[in-house]
Amino acid sequence: MAFRPSILVVDDEPNSLFGICQALTDEGFQTIPAKNGREALEKLKTNSVNLIITDEKMPDLSGTELLLEVKKTHPHIPVILITAYGSVSMAVETLKKGAFYFFEKPIFEKLERFIIIIRQALKTQEMAKEIDFLRKEVTEKYSFPNIISNHPKMLEIFEIISKVAETDATILIQGESGTGKDLIAKTIHYNSLRKEKPLVTVNCGALTESLLTSELFGHKRGSFTGAVKDAIGRFQAAEGGTVVLDEIGEIPINLQKTLLRVIEEKEFERVGDSQPTKVDVRIISTTNRNLQEEVGKGNFRDDLFYRLSIVPITIPPLRERISDIPLLVNYFLKKFQKGKVPVRMEPGVMEQLKTFSWSGNVRELANIIQQMIMFCRRNTIIIDDLPPRLFLKEEMGQRKEGGKVQLMKIVSDLEKKWIVSKLKETDWNQEKAAKLLGITRKMLTNRINKYNVKPQKNR
Repeated sequence: MAFRPSILVVDDEPNSLFGICQALTDEGFQTIPAKNGREALEKLKTNSVNLIITDEKMPDLSGTELLLEVKKTHPHIPVILITAYGSVSMAVETLKKGAFYFFEKPIFEKLERFIIIIRQALKTQEMAKEIDFLRKEVTEKYSFPNIISNHPKMLEIFEIISKVAETDATILIQGESGTGKDLIAKTIHYNSLRKEKPLVTVNCGALTESLLTSELFGHKRGSFTGAVKDAIGRFQAAEGGTVVLDEIGEIPINLQKTLLRVIEEKEFERVGDSQPTKVDVRIISTTNRNLQEEVGKGNFRDDLFYRLSIVPITIPPLRERISDIPLLVNYFLKKFQKGKVPVRMEPGVMEQLKTFSWSGNVRELANIIQQMIMFCRRNTIIIDDLPPRLFLKEEMGQRKEGGKVQLMKIVSDLEKKWIVSKLKETDWNQEKAAKLLGITRKMLTNRINKYNVKPQKNR
């Protein structure tokens, strides 16, 4: 059955009230009649309402007064005021107070136009509800409890960001790739006083110096080849909100002076423009480099470094907070199996996961869990479901001879182990094992001969 919007119609004139309700019903709307403003407020408490249409001139509570009461409790419900005593100044005043539209009676002479306005109001209300839902979803996603850790260093970081989130202090987040710098930056923004304003991220390492300048600050038409029209930059796009400068350590030294001016004077000039543009943004920077070392090498301005790092945060790599691995694994198991048959993990797998160095940090762990969920058999993750590359990385980091990694030997050992594990899993059925390994039967036979693999009885 098609959705029928519900409209609360308020008018103290019985004939007018009946006529409007009848016209709206004929157009497919549900109507809730109310003889005055007080009755309308009572009906609003017990009915789901998508739109309110109210007469302006009524005893006890006028349409404008009703509008103000509605906006206190139901800010997303649009209100259309109708009156036979309208004026331009009255219309302007009611629109300022939050009315969606001000319509002059008699409406039946302009019914088609009236219905169009009603449909526009309902569409606006639906969009407002959707935006509100998305905003709540984002706020919940980036709330402090959703940063998963019980490690002392991470708990210190949570305490810091909870204190500085509502300030305008610049924040420098340092950490290896995959540690969650982006998550921390977003959490700070969505728990700040700027959360209703834009969050704009710029990857400083992805563009050349000239393109990055234009990307950050915008340009005037004709300022360079291809500049066919004026364009605003990311700083202007984030007005009132937050700019995240991702991989700030990659920003060219010549551009660093311009960025310093933005922080100190809150203004910049677009490429090709001589007039300064004022801007109000908060700046959060992230990097996988040690910026203090870059300052020592002359690659990064010391004055910019100190301006960017009023609040410095360093996220420890996953290998330094092994206690977080079970928490993260359980979180990713729930996240990636959503809507699917629940997947369990054998205890030995969790212990094995704790032994890896995780050079890709939390991002790598998430990818591994997602991969194992997709490819595990019988909804159970076992040791053999761990990708061989994890073991390869560990052995490459540990097994050295005269400083030279025995790469071929490591690869061969791992390949043999992997083949034997799949042969055991299929009770030494080479056809089935080849399918699990993703190779042909002939390729498997060649490798069995190469590694001198002998059938073993499963225990």
